[in-house]
Amino acid sequence: MSRTSLTDQLVDLRRVHTGENLTQAVPAVKAALVDLTADDRDHIVNALRGRAELPLPLREALLPPAPTTAQRELEAALFRVASDAASHLQLRPPASMLRPAHAFRAVEPFDVPRLHLTAHALGPVLYELLPRLEDDWVAGMAGLRTTHHPRAVELTTLDSDARVILAGIDPTAWDLGMAYVHQLLADRALDSVFASGPLTKAEQDHLAAHGRTPGPAPIGSALLRRTNLFSKASWLRSWSQGQQWWLEWPESLGLGLSRVADQLKNNVFGLPNATEAPSTTGGLSLAIGPDLLFLREINGPDSSNEEALAAFDWPAGVTGWSAIM
Repeated sequence: MSRTSLTDQLVDLRRVHTGENLTQAVPAVKAALVDLTADDRDHIVNALRGRAELPLPLREALLPPAPTTAQRELEAALFRVASDAASHLQLRPPASMLRPAHAFRAVEPFDVPRLHLTAHALGPVLYELLPRLEDDWVAGMAGLRTTHHPRAVELTTLDSDARVILAGIDPTAWDLGMAYVHQLLADRALDSVFASGPLTKAEQDHLAAHGRTPGPAPIGSALLRRTNLFSKASWLRSWSQGQQWWLEWPESLGLGLSRVADQLKNNVFGLPNATEAPSTTGGLSLAIGPDLLFLREINGPDSSNEEALAAFDWPAGVTGWSAIM
């Protein structure tokens, strides 16, 4: 197997997981291969052919994991936010349960990952993401702050050095996203104050009581870095607790429980040490160390309802799309 053909195979397989374009994936894979020994390359070939598991250092070179606990926690929380934002996207006029509703279209899995949003997703993401002080509790992600760059927004956490980049967000896009947020808050009569500056007492209390994510952060982070695996589904629901994480999506052409599970167990780009485990909730489950990931498909939406859904006059407070349509 030549160097070029090996690179091409790895690029194609990585893109299935991350959604990166060729300009993003090719340099990353070439950089991972440049210093490999002949034995390392043989390990990769054997893994691609299903003969053996790829040693962990090689797996992590080809699709890096989050490097710290704090980074994993932030990324896991963002994966949950992406799921919550999907319901906003479904109601963008004309409302549809069949139109794809995903917040992120691609991720470049650096130590500080670069997330690329889908069209129209910024407002819903910001609504679910930005920390708001509401009476004695915190909505959004406690301790999160934003730093603006000319073509990107950096998300940081005050209690750690964890960071994520939202790519392609210029001031105009930010203003449109915030218009959605402000419209939805006004329609819901929420007198919220966005947290800014040092960590507030309410945020400290929230983090002490709930942490940043209620489920196993390594799984959530790993799923965020493989966000493209679920892009063929109309939407993805995600929730977690303790050592368990659940994913649910409607039946979709080209997707399927077995196919997703196989990708998540892939010898090269899947979750390390993922093995099938008994499931008591239907669907399939994977054990990743002490944690469990449950996968479930549900019946897809009825296309005959789409016309009525699109024509429905949603009351104020359901969505904020009126601000930017």
